[in-house]
Amino acid sequence: MSSARIFVNVDEELKHNTQRVFNEMGMDMTTAITLFLRTVEREERIPFDIRTKRAYYGVLDHEYIKKELDKSMAEANDPNTPRFTHDEVMSSLKQQREARNHAI
Repeated sequence: MSSARIFVNVDEELKHNTQRVFNEMGMDMTTAITLFLRTVEREERIPFDIRTKRAYYGVLDHEYIKKELDKSMAEANDPNTPRFTHDEVMSSLKQQREARNHAI
């Protein structure tokens, strides 16, 4: 099989940081890029999720955020909202963790 060269310009710091990671994994940059390209070839897609910040974090709409904050403040100020102490919350988490560990 013949080989072809690909020239890619990347930020110097990005190159250095990723080379360090690949070295820790026991591979060089060429092997890592080849692995990426082989995965794209095999799966016919980019092998990770790429989204805009809006899609990743949900709606980053100021009106939506304000409405959710207003709802939270109303709930916090509602005298019928159950109140729990820090110790009660931590005890409940501990019990849930123990139940989960016993189930395993």
